[in-house]
Parts: sequence; structure tokens; C-alpha cells
Amino acid sequence: MKRRIQIAEDGPVQEPMLPLINIVFLLLIFFMIAGSLQKLGPFEVDPPASQTAEGQPEDTIVLWYGSNGEIGIDDLTGGLDRLSSMLPADYIGRPVEIRADREVEGAKVVTLLARLQELGIEKVQLMTAMQPGQE
Repeated sequence: MKRRIQIAEDGPVQEPMLPLINIVFLLLIFFMIAGSLQKLGPFEVDPPASQTAEGQPEDTIVLWYGSNGEIGIDDLTGGLDRLSSMLPADYIGRPVEIRADREVEGAKVVTLLARLQELGIEKVQLMTAMQPGQE
């Protein structure tokens, strides 16, 4: 049985909107799945350049080290003296990734590494940014 669409003489023709809505939702779902989101830190850092890059394990603790000496883990911020209280309770055995600003002096990073060693952290990675033009 064929269905006929009756067009009213006095009003505009309305196209079915369902296919357009379906396409919009499919695109939305595609970009939600295909896009990758990165958790932002408590403050902005500008990492030094690097020649190589590696991924991080999922249980990695990300430690932000700002140019003014501020340290941040998750949503907590403070100085080197508050480091032990900012670490999660299960930090022993988990790797720590340091995201330090390029303006931080090397001696301050060494002091941070010594403090992490005192707290029992055995594996530390320093995060760097890839140089432009590298893949």
C-alpha cells in the first residue's frame, strides 16, 4: 500500500527531520569516541623539548612542577614541604611522571627527585614536549 503525502495549499512543505537528527547524533557519538581528552593539571607548564616520546602507564601519578616552585598533583597544589600529603595513599610502587616547566632550574628538579626518593618512590619519568616536525 503506497502512502501519499498531502501538501497543504496554505502552508510550507515540511521535510521529515528524523534523518537529519540521526546524522547529527551519529556525528556527535563519533567525535566523542574518536576524540582523546587529556586531563589538565592544576596550573600551566611549558615542558622542555625532547627527541623521543613514550606513553605512560595508567597508574602513573602525574606531578606538575611550575616555574615558581609550585607543585601540583591532581587538584592539590603546594610547595615541596607539602609533597607527602599531596601524594595518593597508594603511591608506593606506582611510577611518577614529572611535568616540569622549562624555566625550572635543574637543581630544583634534583631536589624534587631526592624528596621523591626519600618518600620511597622508585620510578620517575620526566615529561618533555616533542620538538616541532617530529613524529
